[in-house]
Amino acid sequence: MRRTIIKESVRGIIEYVLKEGSIDDRYLGRTRAIEGTLAHQKLQKLNENIYENYNKEVQLEEEFIIDDIGLIVEGRADGIIIDGDKVYIEEIKSTYRDLINIDEDYNELHWAQGKFYAYIYALKNKLNEIYVRLSYFQIETEEVKSFDKKFQIKELEEFIYNILSEYKKMIILSLELKEERDESIKELKFPFEKYRKGQKKLAVTCYNTIKERRILFAQAPTGIGKTISTLFPAVKSLGEGKGSRIMYLTAKTITRTVAEDTVETLKEKGLVCRNITLTAKEKICFKEKVKCNPDYCEYALNYYDKINEVIYFLLKKENNFSRTNIEKYAKEYKVCPFELSLDLSLWCDLIICDYNYAFDPKARLKRFFEEDINSNILLVDEGHNLINRAREMFSTELYKSKILSGSKIVKGRARKLYKSLKDINSFFIELRRELQEKEINSLYKKEEYKELYKLLSRFLKECDEYLIIAQNTEGYEEIKDLYFDIRSFISISELYDDNYVTLIEQERSDIKIKLFCINPSKNLGEIVRKSYSSIIFSATLTPLSYYINLLGGDIDSYRLRLPSPFSKENLRVYKNPLNMRYKYRDKNIDKLCEIIKNFTNEEIGNYMIFFPSYEYLKKVYLRYVELYGEERTIVQGEALTEAEKEGFLSNFYEGANISAFCVIGGMFSEGIDLPGKKLIGSIVIGVGFPKISNETNIIMDYFKDEGFDYAYVYPGINKVMQAIGRVIRREEDKGRVLLIDDRYFNRKYIDLLPSDWQGME
Repeated sequence: MRRTIIKESVRGIIEYVLKEGSIDDRYLGRTRAIEGTLAHQKLQKLNENIYENYNKEVQLEEEFIIDDIGLIVEGRADGIIIDGDKVYIEEIKSTYRDLINIDEDYNELHWAQGKFYAYIYALKNKLNEIYVRLSYFQIETEEVKSFDKKFQIKELEEFIYNILSEYKKMIILSLELKEERDESIKELKFPFEKYRKGQKKLAVTCYNTIKERRILFAQAPTGIGKTISTLFPAVKSLGEGKGSRIMYLTAKTITRTVAEDTVETLKEKGLVCRNITLTAKEKICFKEKVKCNPDYCEYALNYYDKINEVIYFLLKKENNFSRTNIEKYAKEYKVCPFELSLDLSLWCDLIICDYNYAFDPKARLKRFFEEDINSNILLVDEGHNLINRAREMFSTELYKSKILSGSKIVKGRARKLYKSLKDINSFFIELRRELQEKEINSLYKKEEYKELYKLLSRFLKECDEYLIIAQNTEGYEEIKDLYFDIRSFISISELYDDNYVTLIEQERSDIKIKLFCINPSKNLGEIVRKSYSSIIFSATLTPLSYYINLLGGDIDSYRLRLPSPFSKENLRVYKNPLNMRYKYRDKNIDKLCEIIKNFTNEEIGNYMIFFPSYEYLKKVYLRYVELYGEERTIVQGEALTEAEKEGFLSNFYEGANISAFCVIGGMFSEGIDLPGKKLIGSIVIGVGFPKISNETNIIMDYFKDEGFDYAYVYPGINKVMQAIGRVIRREEDKGRVLLIDDRYFNRKYIDLLPSDWQGME
């Protein structure tokens, strides 16, 4: 009798067994074929016109019996062609490389994937022979080069079972770890004696959302315990076979630390699982420069030859892969810590990482968010941060100065490459001329510059060969960086639709072109809606409809708004109607200083005073010092290091009685914890409006009737609520807040602020 069934992807098995050699980020051409959705679609469309019997994106799966384990291997074939009595399984790979440089033996892993799909298809359809077609699509020329190989079913069977034999010990270990995990989850109880107010409701709602494979947007104020209230039901769901892994996504280091501590709390109560925290390559790299190649880095040398044994050993020995542990084991086994963490994550139950590993098309973990996305339970912490982060992820820009600099490097060395850069530079000159003729510094269009894409694609084609032959020459790294910038630009252009505009800006003597993603909901929805279940939560998701509309939700998404678990009397909120609109700010500086001084004198303690900009902060602070002296005042500097940030926060201790002049939306207005008497009050000046910019105004234009609210009001009120949220952190905390702006007396703002504050004085 079979014990259990586990699932694996074709690609995951193939890469684990067959990948070998060293990590090498030097441009080698053959390693840089990129998978472009648009290219796949074009070739699939062409095949639909050529072949009467053609199917694209065909899901295939087969169960293999390994000892007494049922292994379901699944994947998606790019295309299946039935031409007469011949059946072809087609694997499509897109590239910028000249097809003359691609031969039949270009990449063994590509053939291996095709052979795996071919075997599954042949088995299901009782075929004795089948063809694998490997097609390379040249993106710039749209030319195709294909290689066909015929295989007998017995030949494929031998290949597949050799692969599975190599993979067998990982299958057995994976099963053992899963059984141990699930047994521990059955016995796992909520780790605290009782639920806080609202906490059980959040936990139960999360559990039911996962059970129903739905999306939840939850506003849960500070103090409810959002991390445990989302992680606990997710872990319980995992143990019941709902999803295959939990992806805990964060925007900041501090929230990653809270998630790690919460997992540790569950483990102390009996949970057995493997959790990992992913750290950016630049932060975890052991070398002075991030250069991943075996000539420079000993941790890259023979990485793929060593890594399978390392992973097997670590999974048997360890279950907490924190940054500290990853670094320790990477040094011990002399393997790259970043790649080790990525490879280990494939075997972990809970992955804590930044948003970009899930959503950013340039950094997304393809194994989790393209091939096996419907197995993910997504927990998106501090979801209010995701809108701006998503706009950054799905936007891209190019500068004329970089194009010109690149052309100077290759001039006299690579004639065709120089010509392609010169043509791109000429295009930028035309853009500048257009701005000059209209006597403006910026413009945006709802159309794409398709002619620019052609020029950029031509550069990529010419650069492909240059990067292979010109290694170690002067300016090589700059050209390589430009290559990947342009490749990223082209990649994002594939997403361009009605949610985008093309923005041209003149910055001094430079010209920038940007594909600006105004509304990221469609791109985010590809991840949020396709996952097993998605929970997006924050203390500040007001109004919920705004976040649902922009973060990939829909009309069927669940929504939950919970009141503060703390007594209303703990936070006293006051308002002052001083006009803080931009044109009146400077006139009201003296009055503002007086209000600040009086409020902080009414009840002595530590205060944070949040200003709408650094510029205004400096003006007010200089005048405040003239009027009242600088004793017991500190000022937030611009672009603080982590050490400077910690130094600033060290000033907040009971009895310090300081007034800290800060900027709203900055590093001290969210994500910091100053409980008790470390912070007894906040003053918020203005309504938190984002800085006026071309992009903010584009957002306003795009959303029309709701534009001003979407561009200014809602992002502003979020920053206000985050700043106020610094004051009450624990049940016993008490504090006071002053909101300075006449708009706080407007019905729109009253309705946006928490109902707990409706008795504001």
